[in-house]
Amino acid sequence: MKKSSDVQKFIQVNGEALPYTVERRKVRYPRLEFKTDELLVILPKKGGDETKLLEEKKRWISKNHAEIRNAIEKLGGVKSNSLPILGDFFELRENGRLKVDFDAKVIEYDPSNGKQLRRLERILKRKLLSELEPAVEEYSKKLGVEFNRITVRKQRSKWASCSSNGNLSFNLRLICLPRELIRYLACHEVAHLKERNHGDAFWAIMENEFKNYGAMEIKLFEYWFFVQTLKLRLDW
Repeated sequence: MKKSSDVQKFIQVNGEALPYTVERRKVRYPRLEFKTDELLVILPKKGGDETKLLEEKKRWISKNHAEIRNAIEKLGGVKSNSLPILGDFFELRENGRLKVDFDAKVIEYDPSNGKQLRRLERILKRKLLSELEPAVEEYSKKLGVEFNRITVRKQRSKWASCSSNGNLSFNLRLICLPRELIRYLACHEVAHLKERNHGDAFWAIMENEFKNYGAMEIKLFEYWFFVQTLKLRLDW
């Protein structure tokens, strides 16, 4: 959610107007971040020249914007009135009553009803947990490690995380991924219970379980931007 002090503007990138928002934070140096189709310009509370920063980073902005667009297009683009669930597109239908039919691949809901949206979120969390729990159990046994608990919550900056006390936290957005990527992420976090860092030993574990782990990482990069474009009116 944008703060009242944030200002949205536009910059021409790759032949189109790219929206960008200026945020002033408690930082020492200005920086840029991409939020799918929006650029975030972060400046110190006092000082900082957005025009100079944008000019200096023009090539970086163009390159990253093109990569994001290509990633979205490779996955078929964003389809209106639909939401990917476990790799399949579910049709979204506006209705006064909430109904999720996993067999027919249909979600009926009222997008203006906050109570329904919270119920829908709980349904999708349970569905995601039903996919994650057996995968985490399987890889924990394979790797000879123990985990504490599994949680699903809304996260803005990462797919998943593993705490030092064995808690595995997964992003609700995983529900939009194909099952093979969900299993891959489950293995990825369990592997961190054995190897905390992304060193050679960690990637050796991943390669042993997923020979195509490099391709899986590319897919996750593509899906990260793709899922942020989805319009279900949930704060994901």
